[in-house]
Amino acid sequence: MSDAPSGLTRVAVVGGGIAGLTLAAALDPARFDVTLVEAQPERTTGAALGLWPGARRTLARLGVALPAPTKADHGGLYRLDGARVATVRGPDLAMVMRPALMEALAAAVPGSVRRVMAEVTDPSTLDADLVVGADGVRSRVRGLVQPGAAERRETPYVTLRGIVPAGAAADRLRPLVGEYWGAGTLFGLAPVGDALYWFTGHVSDLGPEPLDVTTVVAEARERFAAAAPHLREVLDAAGDDTLATRLWVTPPMHRYVSGRYVVIGDAAHAALPNLGRGASDAVLDAASLARTLNTNRSLASWQVRRLPVTQVARTVAGWGMRVALSPTRDLLWRRLGTK
Repeated sequence: MSDAPSGLTRVAVVGGGIAGLTLAAALDPARFDVTLVEAQPERTTGAALGLWPGARRTLARLGVALPAPTKADHGGLYRLDGARVATVRGPDLAMVMRPALMEALAAAVPGSVRRVMAEVTDPSTLDADLVVGADGVRSRVRGLVQPGAAERRETPYVTLRGIVPAGAAADRLRPLVGEYWGAGTLFGLAPVGDALYWFTGHVSDLGPEPLDVTTVVAEARERFAAAAPHLREVLDAAGDDTLATRLWVTPPMHRYVSGRYVVIGDAAHAALPNLGRGASDAVLDAASLARTLNTNRSLASWQVRRLPVTQVARTVAGWGMRVALSPTRDLLWRRLGTK
């Protein structure tokens, strides 16, 4: 990378989501002239996310002041009809509302960082020594890193995400948090503060995007007609603030760096959500890239650390979704002692 006339190395970060904001907050302003380019603010209503311990520690070191996260390290594994199969103790996962995380990250970004609202259609035209694609699964930078992986990959799944607000309904459902698996269907409930975050996944050919929320909710109600009553109750209450999207993933990547281009977060390894690692890996990618640059280490050394673990997670998450929604899950039920 060459130095800008100011004596600072110029870095253009494409994308103002979790990965882009974390990188902008972590780069040393005494060494880097940072421009954060974002097409439009993301819609965050109805969304929560999980943070793994490493991501929480990293955010604390960056001075990102998060509200107290809600531990979500255990819950039930259920059949779709509500029969409990097992009590599962998972990783030390903590849930936060996505808007709260975005606000805290934005507050940690130094005032020296320029924020530009513009759509980047051709990242090669950006006047910077380093161009970092933090622009999600639709990344325009990814094709400059690995041309064969430029296009995102469609999955057969659509998802709904929403919040059961704090109150009597959330209190009644709290003992029933966990995941519910059925034929071609998945439903999840997780605590976030005094509310509950809920999400669904089901096989669907609805499209094209953007998906109509009312249409997706109507289809989900049909697909979950045999689900436990409390799950149908949540779907019946789904409103306009519910998020409806198709799930897309990145193709396999064998590099994250090429010349002056780097990809991080979902631009590098967008996966199905079954491991709950998307936000955490975005934070870890960005913070470790910043440490690499701040200490003048090679981008190749960063790639060696981050690529294997994130590509494995991308693959394993896909396996998890297939097990949850396919007849394979019946083998698991039998192993756990249920029919």
